[in-house]
Amino acid sequence: MNDIPIRLIYLPTMELVGRNFVKTHFQDRIKEITEDLIAETRARARVTPPSTRETVVPTLVRGKVEYGILSHRWLDTGEPSYQDMMEKKLSGPSNVRHSLSTVTSRLKEGRHALHILHSPSENEVQSPGYKKLQKCCEEARRLDLHFLWSDTCCIDKNSSAELDESIRSMFRWYRNSSICIAYLGGITVIEDLRLEEWFMRGWTLQELLAPRKIKFFNKDWQRLTEQDDDKEEDTPLMTVLQEVTGIPETELIDFEPVPQYIDKRMTWAAQRKTTRAEDVAYSLMGLFDVSLQIAYGEGGERAFGRLIEAIMQAGGDSSVLN
Repeated sequence: MNDIPIRLIYLPTMELVGRNFVKTHFQDRIKEITEDLIAETRARARVTPPSTRETVVPTLVRGKVEYGILSHRWLDTGEPSYQDMMEKKLSGPSNVRHSLSTVTSRLKEGRHALHILHSPSENEVQSPGYKKLQKCCEEARRLDLHFLWSDTCCIDKNSSAELDESIRSMFRWYRNSSICIAYLGGITVIEDLRLEEWFMRGWTLQELLAPRKIKFFNKDWQRLTEQDDDKEEDTPLMTVLQEVTGIPETELIDFEPVPQYIDKRMTWAAQRKTTRAEDVAYSLMGLFDVSLQIAYGEGGERAFGRLIEAIMQAGGDSSVLN
């Protein structure tokens, strides 16, 4: 329950669903994890010390519970919110335009049932934020995924407790996703990456490093490369990514969140911008495997000071003083 998002978009119906619904959906696949499979997996893992049951089981579960996750640069206006999603239904797999709803929603197995009353206006249909979300859902369906998470509409930001949990957990949610779909809305080809604002924002640093698998799309939703996974070694894209981000290829491909190499990792974020000053610190928690209570309004310097303190308490190396 801590390792997947609080709620996800269920792609067959374009409804927001909770963790209990996801649990029920994958229950049969989880039952495939037998004691024999656990023992076989432990035997195959040639590590010292040998893998324990407690480390093998979560790995097997993560392989069964699949969801996609969207990384993108937020638009100034027009991004669908949680409240918007509870009032509308986006186009489903059949591309039939569903209706705008004045919603009564009920919780049923973690699922919000939407009651449709009338059709959307032209402005709602043309919203670039909704179009972006629809395109991402289409790509996720092509990958045979049933669930997708987007930070714009899957978090109820009116709930401070939910916002706090989401921000603290976000690195882990990206880490556990089957694939991160990264939308680069300002470019068409690899050579333009140096100009793409996605690489200048604070939150997208963890969204680049956390996922084990990532796929980049350009502004027209065309794949930036022919690869299924853009975290592959020795590719033209990886060469440009290193140049643009200043991050070594080994870290781009297999990043490990630890409270070490602090000064080096801080340089990766130094030129990035966030809308809220406090997010400079909050967006870096996952990179150093620490947790902070979210307190918007405290100011950027105080938030950053708490981040440094948390890193030191977690056993951070002396480079934190640089």
